[in-house]
Amino acid sequence: MKYYELTNTVYLYKDIYFTKANEMISNFINEALYLNNQLSKFHKKNEFKGYVYDSLFPRENDKTYKKGSIYVFRIRSINKELLTKLEKLLKKINSEYMKLIATELKVFKPKFINSIYTATPAIVTLENGYWTKNEEIEILIDRIIKNTVKKYKHFIDEDIPYDFEFFKTIEIENMKPIAIEYKDIKLLGNKFKLEIKEDELSQNISNLLLGTGILEKNSSIGAGYCIPRYI
Repeated sequence: MKYYELTNTVYLYKDIYFTKANEMISNFINEALYLNNQLSKFHKKNEFKGYVYDSLFPRENDKTYKKGSIYVFRIRSINKELLTKLEKLLKKINSEYMKLIATELKVFKPKFINSIYTATPAIVTLENGYWTKNEEIEILIDRIIKNTVKKYKHFIDEDIPYDFEFFKTIEIENMKPIAIEYKDIKLLGNKFKLEIKEDELSQNISNLLLGTGILEKNSSIGAGYCIPRYI
């Protein structure tokens, strides 16, 4: 399964603290979507959107992205048409925080994946808040599997077992929850590594996650952006 990646080079008009960066990117992308009637309707639908994005790079040691500096962020999707349209629309946006100065669209063909890890925090919402290391690991595993199976059925339109476990192991990489600010609240997420199984379905699922993100709030705040490690 192919996925596509749009690399965006931006110039900052203001300082941005790292916990606010993804919200600024989210607003930037949403402004572009609203310029197109079809994409505006797509954005408002309560369904998987099929895209995800990371944060600004390079990182800053003091955790503040600097006014007058240049950074990049990447948008991934399994939908090439979406990214092609976004590439044109983003060039029209000149927000109070950033301006796009260059783009590059790439295609990634499937490779055998050994593991994936989350470059942006992955989020699981619970009735009493968010999953953290204080909760049982089985809850996280269950949510990963169920959310991923729903994504696979939605985008690939193939029926697979609701409890299909496509990874061998999971390792939580952060010591404490990682905050992302969004609409005046703090979402709490975690970074983890999944060792992927070798069978064809597990590999297909993992390639899908590279283009859509893992778990929740992939398109709204860029959570669950995954990086692969190949053999």
